[in-house]
Amino acid sequence: MVLVIAASTIIALYLFRKNRALNQYVHSKSQAIISLALDDLLLDNLDQLFKSRTQDTLGDKLSLLDIENWWKAGISIPAQLHFFSLNNDPFTFFTIQRINNIGKWEAFLNKYANDSVHAIDNAPELRLAHFPPFMTTLHNEHYVLFRIGLSKPDSVEEMKMIWSEEKDWMYVRNLPSYSTKKTNAHITYRDIDGTSQLFADIAENQMSLSGQWQLTTEIPTDVIQVRKPKENTNLFLSFWSELPLAQTPVITKFLSAVSGIEEIKLINNSYGYTDLFIGNNMIMQQDTIVVYDYDEDFNSIERKEIQEISVPLIESVWKGNEQLAFSLPNKLFYKFSKTYTDSLILLSTDERVEFSPTFERTSSPFYLLVDFENIPSSWDGSIVRSLQQRDAKIEISTLSSNRITLEIDGCITYNGK
Repeated sequence: MVLVIAASTIIALYLFRKNRALNQYVHSKSQAIISLALDDLLLDNLDQLFKSRTQDTLGDKLSLLDIENWWKAGISIPAQLHFFSLNNDPFTFFTIQRINNIGKWEAFLNKYANDSVHAIDNAPELRLAHFPPFMTTLHNEHYVLFRIGLSKPDSVEEMKMIWSEEKDWMYVRNLPSYSTKKTNAHITYRDIDGTSQLFADIAENQMSLSGQWQLTTEIPTDVIQVRKPKENTNLFLSFWSELPLAQTPVITKFLSAVSGIEEIKLINNSYGYTDLFIGNNMIMQQDTIVVYDYDEDFNSIERKEIQEISVPLIESVWKGNEQLAFSLPNKLFYKFSKTYTDSLILLSTDERVEFSPTFERTSSPFYLLVDFENIPSSWDGSIVRSLQQRDAKIEISTLSSNRITLEIDGCITYNGK
C-alpha cells in the first residue's frame, strides 16, 4: 500500500510539473521554440546517474557546467525548459525563468559572474551579467532572461527590448501556432509557422535525431548530384545542399552577418547548390600586416610585413551566376581564392588548388557530417578539444518523401570517457 501511495504521488508530481512547464513565458513573436524535457531526460537515463564517475568526468565541483550548481541557483527549474528565437536572429535563443530566491540567485552571480554584473543605466531595477562565451542574463527580483548565442554588439539592447515588451510575453501553451501535441522526445525544435520540426532522444553515448522539413518550393526528387570530396582527405566537416537558398536561411543569414552580403543577392543569383568541405590538413597562407616603428624623433612610421600563417584546407563550391561569384567574400576568417567557371564557383584557402570537380549521385539533398576526431589542429579551445577527446560525431541526412517535404534522420555519437 505504501508503494502504491508513493508511486501515485510521484506520478501526480510528474504530471503537475509537466503541465506547469507550459506556463513559461515566451515572446509572442517567437520564430521557433526549443523544448528540453528535463524530467523525462533524467527519468530515462537514471542508470547513468548511478554509474561511477571518474575524477576527469567529475571535474571541478565549482564548474558552471555542473547541473547541481544550477539546482542551487535560486531559480525555478521546470520539468521542461522552453527557449525561443526571434525572426531577426534565428541563431540566438532566449528563455525566461522565475526567480524563487533572489538571495541565492545573486550569490550564484557573485560566484560565477562577479566581474560582469552591473545595473542598466535607464532601468536600475535590472541587472545584467555575462557568462562567456555564449550566455548573458538580465534579471529583476522576479524573473531572469537568458540569452544563449554568439555575442553581438547589440545583444544587450536586444535583451532590453525583449524586457521592455513584457506585455508581449505569453505562456508557451498559448502561442497561436505552437503545437503542444504530446511527444516523448527529450529535445524538440519547432518553427512556429510549421516549416520544420526536429526531435532528439538522448541515451548512453548517443543522441538520435528525426524530423520533418516542409519546403515552400518544389525540388526534383529524381537525380541529385553533389561534388565528390578529394580522396585521402580526413574531413572534419562535410556539407552539401541541393535546396534553393531561400529554403536555407541559416546559410544566408550567417553569411550576411559575418560578411555583410545582402541575403537577397545570394538568393537571386544562386542556382541552388552549395557545399563545404573542411579537412584537418593544414596549408600555409601569406598575409600582409601593418606594423609601426618609430624614427629617432619618436615619430610613428607605418611598415608592411608579409606574415605566413597555417590554416586548414577549406573548399566551398556554389552554383550561380557571375554576380554571385563577385558577391561571395574573398576573406571569411581566412583568405579565399576564387575560381569561376561554367556557373561553378570555388572558394578555397589553397590558392594553388586545381578546380576539376567530380559530381556523384546521392539520395540526400541536404547533408551534414561533423567528425571532431578530424578537427584542424589550429582550432584550439576547451569545448572543441573536449569533443575531440570524446570522438564526437554529428551526422544529419534528408530524404525526399515528396517534392516539398524532406524527412530528417541523424545521430550524434560520443564516448563516455
